Amino acid sequence: MKQITELATPFASISSDETFFGDDLPWLKSLRLKARTQFNNAGLPAKKEEDWKYTSLRPFARQQFNHGAKTQPLSVEQCNDYALLDDAYRFVIIDGVFSAELSKIDGLQAGLIIRPLSEAVDLIQPHLGQQVELTKPGFTALNTMMMSEGMAVTVDSNVKIEKTIELLVINSGESANLATHLRHVIVLADNSEATIIEHYLGLNADSSFTNTVTEVILAESAQLKHYKLQQESSKAFHIATLAAKQAAKSQWTTNSISLGAKLARNDVHTQLLGEQSHVVMDGLYLVDNDQHVDFHTRIDHTVANTTSDELYKGILNGNSHGVFNGKVMVHKDAQKTDANQQNHNLLLSRGCEIDTKPEMEIYADDVKCGHGSTVGQINADHLFFLRSRGLDEVSARSLLTYAFTADVLDRIDSELIRTALANVVEQRLPKPSI
Repeated sequence: MKQITELATPFASISSDETFFGDDLPWLKSLRLKARTQFNNAGLPAKKEEDWKYTSLRPFARQQFNHGAKTQPLSVEQCNDYALLDDAYRFVIIDGVFSAELSKIDGLQAGLIIRPLSEAVDLIQPHLGQQVELTKPGFTALNTMMMSEGMAVTVDSNVKIEKTIELLVINSGESANLATHLRHVIVLADNSEATIIEHYLGLNADSSFTNTVTEVILAESAQLKHYKLQQESSKAFHIATLAAKQAAKSQWTTNSISLGAKLARNDVHTQLLGEQSHVVMDGLYLVDNDQHVDFHTRIDHTVANTTSDELYKGILNGNSHGVFNGKVMVHKDAQKTDANQQNHNLLLSRGCEIDTKPEMEIYADDVKCGHGSTVGQINADHLFFLRSRGLDEVSARSLLTYAFTADVLDRIDSELIRTALANVVEQRLPKPSI
């Protein structure tokens, strides 16, 4: 029986009228039709859904989005300014369209493939849609039926990629209320290593919608360091899913930093499917004014002898609203699990609000698990100490606020990436007087 959604949108009809890559491939066309059927039945999630209890999509549902981009060409110099790293492989998407001219994916290291998703269907067929579920109400089905571009990355066995791969997604602002639906697939074969940054940037203050899904597949002993920086317009909507499956002895380090958007929702999920697999799942969110950020994380320990370490921190100001819901699931056969989960929040104003819900479901009896959450304000004694040493109040608050972020940033082992991300974070902090 068809479920009547509370939030009506035109996405399904737009999907049926548009032409997408892979429409000539039966398997991909079937996947899109399955997603459209699911979206028609379930629609967008309402607040009665437990996972969306603290995040209302009504402002999103009222917004009319444009799916036809008028791309404004950017220069190489501009792109270099926007990118986080100079010496990196770079894959550039502007207004939902891959830019070969601005990308730097020539002369790739042997064993590495980086291609636009629309040109890599032969590579992605065994993996596309295997790390995410279409059955829940939400944006995965929407992304699957309307995905128009993305990045496909594969690394061969026993290959260590020396350069970082930066995915630079830019909304130029030339197309008002632009919606883009991006799907990225990252596959690391056994005993391979890579570092990837997803960087989402808005160039003006207009409304937009970025709907992105990243699927990660790590074979035995593969190692992926994955970073994400989201700094779009304060009127933008950013909905993202990052889902991984990890084989034995694989290691995944992921760090998500969310700075922009009117509404940002990030779902981060991994399944530890092989013994001695390990995940480090970190995040940082800084929001101000009327911004809303929502992080939902899930770590599934499905077998014995797996480990996880999770640290999320939030800084809220103005009338902003933050949500953290982290779940660690220890299945009944997952003996010797070692899991730690922490969420800490700093409130800088009376008008901001945080809903934090760290969770652990444990069905094994030989485990070492712990979780915690804190909410607080700037310590008055620390502030007084810095003021007494000659700092003005804004400078003192900025220093203490940055110190709060240090735990998350310091866990980034690459000095180059850590410095680049720290510089961006500093720009969002209270500005010292001159």
